[in-house]
Amino acid sequence: MTAILMTVPSVAVAEFRIGLPVDCQLGKDCFVQNYVDLDPGEEARDVLCGAATYDGHKGTDFRSLNTKVEMDVLASANGVVKALRDGEPDRLVTNAEERAAVSGKECGNGVVIAHQDGWETQYCHLRMGSVAVRQGQEVTVGQKIGTVGYSGLAAFPHVHLSVRRKGAVVDPFIGQAVNPAEAMAACSVAGGRSVSPDTSLWPDLSAKLLADARGVVIETGFSDRPLASLDLEKGTVREPGRDASALVFFTRLINLAQGDLVRLEVTGPGGFSVENTGEPMDRSKAQWVAFAGKRLTAAAWPAGAYTGKVSLIRNGQTIQEAKAAFDMQ
Repeated sequence: MTAILMTVPSVAVAEFRIGLPVDCQLGKDCFVQNYVDLDPGEEARDVLCGAATYDGHKGTDFRSLNTKVEMDVLASANGVVKALRDGEPDRLVTNAEERAAVSGKECGNGVVIAHQDGWETQYCHLRMGSVAVRQGQEVTVGQKIGTVGYSGLAAFPHVHLSVRRKGAVVDPFIGQAVNPAEAMAACSVAGGRSVSPDTSLWPDLSAKLLADARGVVIETGFSDRPLASLDLEKGTVREPGRDASALVFFTRLINLAQGDLVRLEVTGPGGFSVENTGEPMDRSKAQWVAFAGKRLTAAAWPAGAYTGKVSLIRNGQTIQEAKAAFDMQ
């Protein structure tokens, strides 16, 4: 749905807490791609004063790895289904024409649940035909209400969770209605904003959920060709065979910061060795795909174990490493 941030008074958090809106393993098969935008202008600023969001974003996006993965969307708290929509097709929006096609239905298939004391949660981009509740139905926290999809204005499969209280957008990590002036004041202080479990609607999960805002490797593997983001979103990856024209180690990362470096190293039998360190990021990147490999110059690739390693480097320090292994038969 079209996102508009408004300056509103802070709303103190009530005794209201929420659970995860998706049945998944954080950091393994699902990740937080975007957070609430707290910047009142055309720029975007997440709760940690970083760029893991986009202008006007009013919720938290929990993404799966690709469109072939099916994960249940769950009610985040007890409540009553206030509204829903189903029947919108799943499609990855990649251009202006596709964006125009979902105008007015940017949320796609969705569910709105009313909770106690004026609280409300909204779940967007559910898979077509998956909505498992009806209007007026009472639901409990953790109950399945649909499946993660990519209906509406979605460039990747995910569920978008919006939290509101008495109509005001709430950032669940600070437990307050969005107040742009306060948000920017917090970000101007040395060290930026900190998130307190005392006010977060996710008191036990905030640190884990916020880890993705700082940049994270979400996928590694081997392919028979260089890959683009859309290949990975669709899950159209083919592992190389002995006669593959190329052997490529790939990685996908999200929420990179300006200046970050991504280094790839690949080793294998027969002296196979490739290293690739890209240029520093010229700006923050919501998603980044990198790969390193070779083209086939012999009759076949040597059989044996190939290993790929990716290092995410920030300010000269390696902040994350991930590996993938592939056994060529």
